[in-house]
Amino acid sequence: MIRILVKEPLPQPKRIQSGHWLAICDAYQRMGRAVEADDFAHVVGAAKELAECVARVTIEANGEVYADNAAYPGLLSAAHRIVAHTAKQNLPPHDVLRAIPDNARKMATQLAEVRNRYGTGHGRAAIHEVTEEVAEACVHGALVWIRWVLARHTEVFLGNVTQLVSDLESQVFVSGELAQRLDAANLPALEAAEQRRLGVAVGRRTANETFTVRFDGVHACATDPERWPDAYRTGVIEGLFINHDNQIDAYPAASADCAAELLQHHSDAAGVLAELHRLLQAASWSFRFQGRHEAAVQSMHKALPQVPTGVRPMWKDIADTLAAHAPDSVS
Repeated sequence: MIRILVKEPLPQPKRIQSGHWLAICDAYQRMGRAVEADDFAHVVGAAKELAECVARVTIEANGEVYADNAAYPGLLSAAHRIVAHTAKQNLPPHDVLRAIPDNARKMATQLAEVRNRYGTGHGRAAIHEVTEEVAEACVHGALVWIRWVLARHTEVFLGNVTQLVSDLESQVFVSGELAQRLDAANLPALEAAEQRRLGVAVGRRTANETFTVRFDGVHACATDPERWPDAYRTGVIEGLFINHDNQIDAYPAASADCAAELLQHHSDAAGVLAELHRLLQAASWSFRFQGRHEAAVQSMHKALPQVPTGVRPMWKDIADTLAAHAPDSVS
């Protein structure tokens, strides 16, 4: 049975780095060669090495670092946590949909003990018989968990914050793509700093006149306000007015309207505007903004009715400050 099983290709995740995929394939092929040779002790060792390889790839792809001598059970647990959030949210801790993959991880974790007793990787003073049954149990125990992890890589790293921020800076986004990736990022579960970092990237891309990002990453906040954290909204508002060089660079057709829309459901609109005012006062003007600052200020005045009543004076003060402090070259 396992001779057939090890000939089946592993699911290759999208966006996986070529070096990571080559490492996984090398470990998988090594296990396959051991199966073909009926070298059962080698099969046991190779199964454990393959599971560890997949765990390390998953951890590194998530931007984390574990020492080369890190304990095997801890590696598998760390990798499992990274991909586990792709399961349906709000499930009870002991729900069967969580228990099934967790039991697969437990099987793979036992490979270390089986390898210590039977497998390669240790010099031994006595020969331990390794039966075909033991080898088969190890291959199945490894591949059930490994295939589950790899099948979830695409969704998990679709929403990887660092990769998504990088793509927002340079890649083309088609309609619905950002919505899918933000959903995969699981915004509510991220740290506030990461929520804000994503928001800033979305705001900056919106200010660069990308309508699909504006629709999926900004307007969506108004249609389902409970789903979008305040830290994300704060970041978007900042990004709508401050570019990558920390200069003022608003887009007249979107920045004011989008920011006003986001403030409507923010729990601390006054705090957001106070911070934005501070940033704008400290920043220089981008060359592009120098050519369209009048239109940007006008759009802020037009958007005033959309701003929450209690912070309208603060909003107007920001607009007036921008109008009054134009650089000499555009005065």
